[in-house]
Amino acid sequence: MTLKEHTVKSYDKDLQSIAGTLSEMVDMTLISIEMVAEMITNHHPEFVEKITAHDYKINALDLLIEKKVTSMLAMRQPMAVDLRYIVSSLKVASNLERVGDQAKSIIKKVHRIGFQAVEGHVRQSLLEMVSLSKQMVFDSVLAFNDQDAGKADEVLKKDDEIDNIYTRLFGILQPGNFTKEQLEKIINIMFIAKSFERLADHSTNIAEITKYVVTGETK
Repeated sequence: MTLKEHTVKSYDKDLQSIAGTLSEMVDMTLISIEMVAEMITNHHPEFVEKITAHDYKINALDLLIEKKVTSMLAMRQPMAVDLRYIVSSLKVASNLERVGDQAKSIIKKVHRIGFQAVEGHVRQSLLEMVSLSKQMVFDSVLAFNDQDAGKADEVLKKDDEIDNIYTRLFGILQPGNFTKEQLEKIINIMFIAKSFERLADHSTNIAEITKYVVTGETK
């Protein structure tokens, strides 16, 4: 984290504590996304329960961020960029919590439609979305903690790649005459792809928050 150093070292320690908890949250959400990739590739039914337990840990970190921010606002009375960073940490944590929710939702959807329904070009497209999503989540929080507006812009550009994959995937699935069972699977796959889009949106939210912290300006 590259927030400026302060005369009161305990103040810096409190800021670092928030940054550290956000980094821990990122690590946990990345594990959630990796579980999605494993579910798509090899299908592990036990992941349905495992992701739920894992998500509780992410939620707990979200609450911890809230406690730390509340304490800092009450005790430190921060100003300017520090105030923006501290308050915005709540929004960043909230977006990471929602990333975890989306990962949990995707795993449940994959389990519901069955392993064989996700194959070939469809599987490859979803795994591309997994890879991009992981990078976006990691880079968005790195940008926030480092107050790096340039890296935040890189995250925003990657969102277009996610959208392009979604459009391409829709084109793969759209043609043809399908049975009711096939159509249900196709609809569920599109819901999965849409969940990836929403997951990526949370990363772009964090990137936009970063730009606000750095500049003090909103769109």
